[in-house]
Amino acid sequence: WLAQSAEFSALSAELTSIMENTSFGGTDLLDTADKFGAGAVSFQVGSSTAETLAVNISTDLAAVKTAMTASSSRAATGTSTTNGTFSNVADAQAQLGLVDTIIGSIGSARSALGASMNRLEHTMTNVTNMKENTQAASSTLMDADFAAETSNMTKQQLLMNSGISVLSTANSTTQMIGSLLN
Repeated sequence: WLAQSAEFSALSAELTSIMENTSFGGTDLLDTADKFGAGAVSFQVGSSTAETLAVNISTDLAAVKTAMTASSSRAATGTSTTNGTFSNVADAQAQLGLVDTIIGSIGSARSALGASMNRLEHTMTNVTNMKENTQAASSTLMDADFAAETSNMTKQQLLMNSGISVLSTANSTTQMIGSLLN
């Protein structure tokens, strides 16, 4: 009993530590009063502010925290343990029931977060496809404009060359008439 009770107490303390100390950029992520625990967190997923994805796992985090608090307080009080050890099998089974509740709550939170991550990934894929399609359309438009302008330039060059040819012929005719008159 002693070894199992000590291990249970250590694991319970570690779970509580993880729940209280998980942070990113100085912000607690799993605290029920901060970020994900306070309500829905919105991510802008498009070009306008109206295109958002809301991730709400606050209810699931609250359930995890409640179950962990119940487990920790039960382990810390003399009702289920004496000096960190279980006093009987019923107390150990009750504590395992709380652990099952914690595991279920964590599974539910992970499921909700995973579903949101999948939605975000699909949105990212869609935005990437839209970007590639827009670039392809832009390239097609630029190619079409280039072809039209090249055709227009060739037409203008032909007109200019034929104009020069006509002027050259007119000048040579004038010179021939002038040389005949001399």
